Amino acid sequence: MTIARRQSETDARIDTGWRPWKVVMGCFCLTVPTYGLLSSIGLFRTYWHRHVLGAHSEGDIAWIISVFGFLDCLFAAPSGILFDRYGPRRLLPLGCVAYVAAFIGLAFSTTYAQFMGCMALAGVAAATPTTIAFSVVSQWFGAREGIATGCVTLGAPLGGIFFSLTLQALFERLAWRTAALVLAGLMAGFLLLGNLLVEANVPSPAQTAGDDTSGSETAKVPGMLRSRQFWLISYAVFAYELVLFIQWGSIPSYAVVANVGDMQFYLMMSYNIGALLGRTVPPWLSDRKLGPMNTILVMNAFTLLVVLTIWLPCGASSVAALFVVVVLMGIGTGSFVPLGVSCINALCSPQSTGTWLGSVYSISSFATLIGNPSSEAILARHKSNGLVAFLAAVLFSGMISAAALRWLHQGRRWILQARV
Repeated sequence: MTIARRQSETDARIDTGWRPWKVVMGCFCLTVPTYGLLSSIGLFRTYWHRHVLGAHSEGDIAWIISVFGFLDCLFAAPSGILFDRYGPRRLLPLGCVAYVAAFIGLAFSTTYAQFMGCMALAGVAAATPTTIAFSVVSQWFGAREGIATGCVTLGAPLGGIFFSLTLQALFERLAWRTAALVLAGLMAGFLLLGNLLVEANVPSPAQTAGDDTSGSETAKVPGMLRSRQFWLISYAVFAYELVLFIQWGSIPSYAVVANVGDMQFYLMMSYNIGALLGRTVPPWLSDRKLGPMNTILVMNAFTLLVVLTIWLPCGASSVAALFVVVVLMGIGTGSFVPLGVSCINALCSPQSTGTWLGSVYSISSFATLIGNPSSEAILARHKSNGLVAFLAAVLFSGMISAAALRWLHQGRRWILQARV
């Protein structure tokens, strides 16, 4: 079969039939136990400090979570390159088995080093399902790519709500070992469904070795690294991931500092309810009206406005205002992941999606590494307003980078009415 014929068959399947949405469901199942767990990861930090690792400070425990998120993003680059080369079938089972095994090991951990080792393994393993989940969608969708990606990223807020309720019930009723084993079993069920439903729509180079293909997957990397658009989107995603990961990890600690620590579970749920809207409505607007780069600028400005006008003056002094802020921040920061993925996909071909996505998220891995420890340090030294001011500065820098990307993508012009 020739390359042209394969390409025509691939194009015929885009946006049509049930198979693209089957893949979306599979990708959703992959993001629930990975990003869904990450969006409620702050609950682990407070529980470990109180019941398992009481001899260590919350700052020390924050590093365990940061290493998990850091390695998840850092290993996205090799995972993306391997995905472009071999497709999902060979890689996905390996990553999922290692991920579940890490949490089984976590159940039997008793020391700080053991917790760190298991979460490090979980981070490396999580890179495979998360990178594949975001990369494979662009192979199946064209005009509806934004909303399809948004549906995939719903795994984070829905998983966050699910795990917030589940962890609260498990931690209240069971010892740590039993609770962690139950958690590992639940994650294994989601990952199994993901493996069964996800498939590629672009033949991998390994499958078409007999055709006239030139170069290797690694040959794409130098050209990508020379692209100014790559570095602009990389910094924007870095800024958004820093804000997002600080949100995920620090809401429980912020609640304690604001003297509403008994409401941390409900604050996490409220945040994820807001994120449900953020991961669906802005991507829909991106597909139908604005385009991904315009939409991400709008949502960046919206989030910055919430931080400066509500959270900074009122968030630490009013419980009602804090709940409003958490929901609105869920809407704003929740939109960053699907819109960021759509912006990356707009800059590269479907055959290079894994490489671009993985490389961008590898750079943003340093945001996840420093997010939790820096938020703990800022809360300890400058209290809640210091953390909020820091988030505002990061959001502003991300907006500058996204605006520069839009300008460069339009040929160094700023056309306000352009759908881009």
